[in-house]
Order: sequence, then structure tokens, then C-alpha cells
Amino acid sequence: MRNGRRLTLTLTLAALAVLGVGMLAGCSDDSSPTLPGNGQQQEAPVLPDPGMLTMDLHFFDGAAPLDKAIGHQNFYNAYLRAVIVSAYTGLVLAAPVEAFSLALHTTPTPQSDGSWLWIYTWSQDGEEAQIRLHGMPADADSVRWELRVTFDEGGRHYEQELWFDGTTADDGHRGTWTFYDFKQDGAPAVARLAWHGTDEDHSVLRLAALAGEDEGDSITFTAEGDERRIDYVDAPEALTWFVRWNEADGTGSLQVPGYNGGEEACWDEQQFDVDCGAS
Repeated sequence: MRNGRRLTLTLTLAALAVLGVGMLAGCSDDSSPTLPGNGQQQEAPVLPDPGMLTMDLHFFDGAAPLDKAIGHQNFYNAYLRAVIVSAYTGLVLAAPVEAFSLALHTTPTPQSDGSWLWIYTWSQDGEEAQIRLHGMPADADSVRWELRVTFDEGGRHYEQELWFDGTTADDGHRGTWTFYDFKQDGAPAVARLAWHGTDEDHSVLRLAALAGEDEGDSITFTAEGDERRIDYVDAPEALTWFVRWNEADGTGSLQVPGYNGGEEACWDEQQFDVDCGAS
């Protein structure tokens, strides 16, 4: 995320993201969601709503032509940062969000220990990969998740490697996933995703780097009614910045070290630069 420094987390997870995005049709070993031996029809754990795991930055979709427009520099600078955040988070989040989205349309297999198993097979250009998503109810409110992947690459076979694990609660409205890079020695944890939200249009999504040069960095996306906000923390450099906007009236602002003297810079309903006291 910082200028002049390689995006270690993004590059580390890029291969995993490319692998996961290709997950197409899901398949299951068993179409019956009945736990063995008890004769009771049991419900599988609730999967998180994929919409809660996405940073919606569509507000900035039309900003690209404004780079030379007079009076729109604040909004355009916010747009540039939104593009970076979108690319950074997209590489990391696209694959697990896609995997969970497909699970919504797949019948899981009940296991004898009370857990549930979703199985996906991906085939593209003659290559195949399999995802096994395992959900174990931890109590009446929470579920422990584990996703493993099997595939061949470069003459090497990866067998049920742990891609990410974590816990959800409140029917998926709260949760945490930890991502691992199993191609490195020791399969270190490299990123963590945490979210929480309600049905009253309030949600928080936070992605944090756990390893590499970006260790300690985080991006937080908050939605509260019509208000949206991105907060970025550059831990090694001890820097922070934010971009905020209103989906309904189009106003917003940003505060970034090195821009506008480090002071908050605002725009109005037509995205024209405006004094923040008048916005």
C-alpha cells in the first residue's frame, strides 16, 4: 500500500486468489442434509452473506476522467486511493468470497461428528483443483470454518492444504478468517479478515497483514447508513489516512499525509473542491 515499497501481502496471496476465483460449479458427495444415526433433519451452518465481505467502492466508478478537470482534485485524489484499495483487497478477498458464494448453492454433506462438508471441483484449461469447506458448529451461536485446497502446480501436488480458517457468529454477521501461505515453509499466517454488521445497514470490514513488509498494515471499510469510510494504517511508517463519502448526496473528504498539507480536503454534491467548513 505504500509508495516505493512492494505489496508483499498482495504478491504473496495473488496465486491463491487466482486459484480461488476460478471455482465454478460446486458438487457434493451427498444431497441429504441429515446427520447420520439420529434420524433428525438438521440445518447446516449459515454461511456469511458475501455482500458483507466486499468493500463497495462503486461511488468512484466515474471519477477517472476528472484527472484534468478544474476544481475536482480532492475527489480525484480520493478516487486514486479507492482504486489502490480495490485492487489490493480484490486480490485477497475475491477467492474466499467466491468460494463462499458457491457454497450457498451447494448441498453440504453432514459428518458423523456433527460438522458439515462442502466440496467444490474446479476445472479450467485441463487443470483441476478441489476445495473442501468444513463447518463445525462450536455452540448455539458460532461456527468454526476451515477451507482446504487440493491441486497440482509446476510438477508439485498440494493435498488438502489449509488456505484459511476462522469463526463466524450471529448467522454470519460476525466473523474472522485467517489466511495462510502454504507455499512457504511453515505455512505462515499472512492476513486476517474480520467483519461485523447488522440488518440496519451498518457493517465494518477490516483486512490486516500479518507477515512480510506490510505486517501490521490494515484497511478498514465502514458503512453506516449512507455514510462510507476507508481507513488505512501503515504500521511500519506510523501513517494513517482516510477517505469518507456520502452515497446519497455525493459529498465527501479525505485526509492524507502529503496532500493538502495533511489537512482534511472536502468536495461538495457535484464533487467540486470546497472548504471543509462549508461542506
